[in-house]
Amino acid sequence: MELSELKNRICKSFDGSTEDLTRVLEMVDDDQSIFPFNEYEHLICNLIELGGMTYVQYMEIRSEYIRANPNLWIFEMSSPRGFGEGFAQTYVNGMCAQISKPSKEIDPTFSNEYDLCLDSIKIEVKASRAVDSESKEPLYIKALSRNTDKQFLMNFQQLKPQYCDIFIWVAVFRDQIVIWVLSSKEVASHQLFSGGQHRGNEGQLHIKHDNIHMFDKFELKNGDLGAAIRLAAMR
Repeated sequence: MELSELKNRICKSFDGSTEDLTRVLEMVDDDQSIFPFNEYEHLICNLIELGGMTYVQYMEIRSEYIRANPNLWIFEMSSPRGFGEGFAQTYVNGMCAQISKPSKEIDPTFSNEYDLCLDSIKIEVKASRAVDSESKEPLYIKALSRNTDKQFLMNFQQLKPQYCDIFIWVAVFRDQIVIWVLSSKEVASHQLFSGGQHRGNEGQLHIKHDNIHMFDKFELKNGDLGAAIRLAAMR
């Protein structure tokens, strides 16, 4: 259930008169909402007050929405570093206990040019969130599901294949987290990779609604991230 479907779900649960529902919807549309007092809070409060919706029904809708959108909290993270390091690297690390943070003790030449390591494999983690590219709303409102038919653009930037062996890309949808595992050579030679855009030969790659299928073969589907990293390192 995406946010665009939530209002219909709430309205269908209202068992009062059509006139009352229409009046409340008009009132909500005329209201100037401001976070966290948004249109959905206004709508639900009015429908409960009219007696056409119970608190139990509200809790059922709330639970259903949370179950369908378990990753919305990630879209509320405003700090790029908090999202990239605080979430993405921690998420990847949690998927494979053998992954560790690099250090001079592990790699004497290490100078913070990659994020994680597995055995002697150097890993760079990049993350992005899928949002409606035509919306100007906050991220948590324009967050999209994996099966969306809306346009989106995920920008994986500051890509430096020369400094790592493996890239792990974390794509966050409101209902699913997708992991792609690619070797640095596969990134550098990919037709969508744009290198040398910044000083230091940093590159970028845009994954969009119309090219995401090009990365199907790199998607982690069995959950064994360690095996996927080792396999990519051999390619």
